[in-house]
Amino acid sequence: MEAEKCAICGRVIPEGAQVCPDCMKIAGKEQQQAAQELRDIADVLSITANTDRNIQKSMEALLRIASRLERKKK
Repeated sequence: MEAEKCAICGRVIPEGAQVCPDCMKIAGKEQQQAAQELRDIADVLSITANTDRNIQKSMEALLRIASRLERKKK
């Protein structure tokens, strides 16, 4: 019988698993980053009043998004 292989990297993994522990960690980090980006986008889109606090919060969210995008390029 052929050994189970990770669906992402192809390494041999325990029977019944679909991905290896290393790929699982990477996927978890990517999901956390995507969730944070969605929260930041929601913060930006939530400007409904012309208050200084809403504008400041939105600008901070935009800067966090831009920073993460810059890190991904490198």
